[in-house]
Amino acid sequence: MTFFNLWKVELLYHLRVLKMKHIQKNLFLFLLFILTNISIANANGVTYSVEGIFSEPNAYDTVFTGTFDWDGATLTNLQGVMNSSMSFKEHEPNLSLSNNLITNLDGSIVTASIFLNPSSIVFATGGYDASEEFMLTETVGIAGMAPTPNPNNAYFTFSFDTAGGELTPTGIGSTMQYGDCMPAGMMGSFCMTAFGDAKDPDASRLTGEGTMSGFSSSLTISAVPVPAAVWLFGTALAGLVGVSRKRVLAA
Repeated sequence: MTFFNLWKVELLYHLRVLKMKHIQKNLFLFLLFILTNISIANANGVTYSVEGIFSEPNAYDTVFTGTFDWDGATLTNLQGVMNSSMSFKEHEPNLSLSNNLITNLDGSIVTASIFLNPSSIVFATGGYDASEEFMLTETVGIAGMAPTPNPNNAYFTFSFDTAGGELTPTGIGSTMQYGDCMPAGMMGSFCMTAFGDAKDPDASRLTGEGTMSGFSSSLTISAVPVPAAVWLFGTALAGLVGVSRKRVLAA
């Protein structure tokens, strides 16, 4: 083999090594990017999905579906959608609740409320407790009445128990409730609400304590897993980096 050919082979070898190192570096940086984003996504703890369903014997059910982050001590980033009971559009999640998160920790019980507007004023009582009565007269009180003027607010409240490290839905009959005081409703100045346990006074149908006999029906909370595809992709990239290194060393 001539000197020129040896020089050519040596040059091609070094070019190949440089190319493989470049590929290896890019794969490593991309893998680092993926893993960093996973870390950032988990910085606030575990993401959970939540679904609260309210039965409305005189209307269609009201459903809130959303997500929140829980780091073992603090609930953050609660947001979701709820179908408006006053729009006659069944199952259409047209109320986006993502404002003014209010949380309370009582022992191991966490209670959270999220609102349509950046305000906790929903009812004429000046707060967001659907069971609190606004006194029309000294003797007559009505719960779930909108303020005047109506701020057109809505909210969802739920709670869970953190004992044992698991998030267990709790207080469905005593804590979970919703209020929808949006305009163009079927009840004038009254808001759509549902709360409390179901009652059956005449053994014919379920009746709750909301303005249309609505009551808290079910609450589901579950952890949102990191997509398996992300981990598989990261593993595959790590494998490619290893293969690239082996090829360079064996060349």
